[in-house]
Amino acid sequence: MSKNPFDEEPSSWDSGPHTTNPFDKKYANCDNNLAFATPQSRTLASQQRALDIMSHSEHIGISTLEELSEQGEKLDRAERRLHQIGELQKDSQKSVNALNSWWRGWFSKKSAPGCTAEPTKVEAAAPVTRDQPAPAASYLSQNARSVPPPSSQSFPQSQTTQPRSQFDVNMDLMSSGMSRLRDMATAMNAELKAQNQQLDRMEPALSSVSDTMTTQNRQMKTLLGVKSSR
Repeated sequence: MSKNPFDEEPSSWDSGPHTTNPFDKKYANCDNNLAFATPQSRTLASQQRALDIMSHSEHIGISTLEELSEQGEKLDRAERRLHQIGELQKDSQKSVNALNSWWRGWFSKKSAPGCTAEPTKVEAAAPVTRDQPAPAASYLSQNARSVPPPSSQSFPQSQTTQPRSQFDVNMDLMSSGMSRLRDMATAMNAELKAQNQQLDRMEPALSSVSDTMTTQNRQMKTLLGVKSSR
């Protein structure tokens, strides 16, 4: 037996079939692990994330349109109410003018100049109605049910699903989702524009109601002989 220590010990660098190197088994299964990191699978995962984001955006858009629709209904009621108040003021002005004429005729010989109020005409603005339904309400009635719930666009892959066909399905879903988001944006813009125009109409009507109320109060005080406080 040789005294050379290298001759007495078996070679630890032997990479034969009975090696105990743990890395050898991992490298043997390397192909199986890399199969799940192919470019196709990464693309499909990116598509799924995009679909989830689009679905979330659609539901936020639906909620925003619902709020805009409710706000539009409130503005419609307020505008109708303003018109009703204007009509009531128009009728009350007729009563004030009639009372003024009666007092003027009764005390025509005794009343001093300037003691009676001059008849006033109240111009009531005609109500403005929309020729078409509100954009937000119209969109919700036609498309709200077509929006899929969150994560409903997810299509788990199975062994029988081909990556290319799944890619095409996801692209179709993304295209339809982008189209819905575009239609939502158009409806929001139209609704906001209509509501801004409505507010512009209501502003002078509100000022007219306020001015008419002040004028009628002053006329009634004049007829009743009540001096205005300074």
